[in-house]
Amino acid sequence: MPVEITEPVNLSRSIFICNLFSFFFSACKSCLLPFLTIYLRFLGLTATQTGIIIGAKTFSTFIFAPLWSKCAIHCQRRRLVLRTALFMMAVTYLPLTLLTSLSPSVKSCDFPVTDSSHTFPTTQLPISVTRTEQVPVYSPTSELPKLNLSDFQTTLSSSSTSQASHDSQSGTDAKKHTKDDDDVLLKSVKDILIHVGMDKEDIQYLSAEDIVNKYKLIANDEELLNELKDALSEEDKDILKEFFRRHGVRVRRKRDISLNGMKETFRLELHKKLKQAKENLFIVVLVVLIVGEALCSPVEKIADDSWFEFLEQIDDMERYGKHRIWSSLAYIFFPVIVTLVVENTTCLFNMKIHPFMFHFYAFGFFLGLTFLISFFYPVPSVAKSKYKSKLGTAMGRICCTCSGLLYMLTLIIMGFIFSSYSNFLFWLIQDLKGNEVTMGVCILVASLSELVVLVFSSRLIKVLGNGGMISISLFCLAARLLYYSYLWTPWAVLPAEIFHAVTHTMMWFVVLSNQAFRVSPMVDRAIRSVLSSAYFGVGFGVGSMVSGVMYDQYGLHVLFRALSILSIGWCPVFFLLQKCCLPKQDNDIKYTRLLQADDHSDDDMEDDWLEHALKDK
Repeated sequence: MPVEITEPVNLSRSIFICNLFSFFFSACKSCLLPFLTIYLRFLGLTATQTGIIIGAKTFSTFIFAPLWSKCAIHCQRRRLVLRTALFMMAVTYLPLTLLTSLSPSVKSCDFPVTDSSHTFPTTQLPISVTRTEQVPVYSPTSELPKLNLSDFQTTLSSSSTSQASHDSQSGTDAKKHTKDDDDVLLKSVKDILIHVGMDKEDIQYLSAEDIVNKYKLIANDEELLNELKDALSEEDKDILKEFFRRHGVRVRRKRDISLNGMKETFRLELHKKLKQAKENLFIVVLVVLIVGEALCSPVEKIADDSWFEFLEQIDDMERYGKHRIWSSLAYIFFPVIVTLVVENTTCLFNMKIHPFMFHFYAFGFFLGLTFLISFFYPVPSVAKSKYKSKLGTAMGRICCTCSGLLYMLTLIIMGFIFSSYSNFLFWLIQDLKGNEVTMGVCILVASLSELVVLVFSSRLIKVLGNGGMISISLFCLAARLLYYSYLWTPWAVLPAEIFHAVTHTMMWFVVLSNQAFRVSPMVDRAIRSVLSSAYFGVGFGVGSMVSGVMYDQYGLHVLFRALSILSIGWCPVFFLLQKCCLPKQDNDIKYTRLLQADDHSDDDMEDDWLEHALKDK
């Protein structure tokens, strides 16, 4: 029997607020979260580190979302917890823009944005520190270099060209330099060399000519020169340029110095500094996202629980789930819009802000709108003992039946596979010289396919059955991954995105429509939560970590092919096992309706349902 309503309800207004909340909240997520791994790569993190961060973030949500939701119900403060979680989401993700100050790999906005996606560092084994493999950063206690990738060799080499260029601009100003100016400049250069890793005791006795010869030695080693280029800020490069312009022709004072030994020492110290600073950046991002997700994770669960209970009160459960269409619409429009802005912008707001930051600004804008709407979100006032948790019943339906365990294991495997291309497909597009617009269109195609497949899902299930449809999903998933591993151009990824409807949306529709999981509205939601935790929690979290390690060790192509083999290998296993685990249909027909009394014992049921069930015996 529906819960008695103690206050009048404006149903149209509540539906509008719920749809608007879903639309703007999905809009804010679609602007940033699909591109978060791109940003981590932008900061210079490896695939292993990225996988660990995403996996830890997933487990944080998996653990804390139900805990916060339960506390909110117990204290009857769901609206307050909802607003607090939205605020903490902004506090978690928006400060990530400040981490660019730790990474010299971030390009200046003076560079054309159309090239930015081509020059993101590709991640390989952690032992390498070349420019295109790992991005050096500095520890928080050191002076942070400014963000610029200007060509160091062009700036510092060819002293005669620099001399001629400067003379044409400054005329006879060079003659006015005093010895004090030279000493100050020399001291600044020594400070720079000490900062990038050279030994202080060796540097303090060097003359200007010693440093010039040191540079000539470094200039012959392209790898070392690139490492030094990454370690210098724009201001440091200007100082060195002026120094070499002044002192490039002076006579060297004799010193008993082994430049070859100093070169090796410099190399080791620089490698050590870059490795340590890179680990510092990884730890900062990891801690921020774990703690942040622990505080902002209950947004979706609280909103969904509140809307379900609101509809339960007014006895209008047919409307539950329709608000998710607005979420799909947000994913259709906003990723493409944001990526178009990023790709066609050189410098945001005429300031030195990288265009990628527009992802964060759009995220913050829509999150702010969601926060305002949360003040009016329909949250029913229900006594904390009114709705008892059905988690135990749901776990019994899943874990105590052969069919339920089979479906849960299959969802864990599919979630494991889903994490690999969810996290690293855009990395592959970058490696193929694709831009962000391609990524935005990928999300658009996948979201559109979700809406289309829902029209035909029911008919396909009637023809092929639940087991047959899951087997088709596994087969299409294997084909999709295999296709990814042979991509030859970025835009070729789009046909594979159409299969997202089969490998994800249809798969979930089939699972949730399984008669073994259809008991009563309350129990059905608990079953959905358990299965979602298996897919988006355990499977996705473990898969993120493992796929990150496999990416660094074997490469993305091997990763996708290995997961393709896993999917196609599990397909016949699932098909055969589900045939052996078919539930007793006659018992389900007789007693499923009786189980519904678990929630509403006074419901008016059809008078003849039990009579028909007994006749079928």
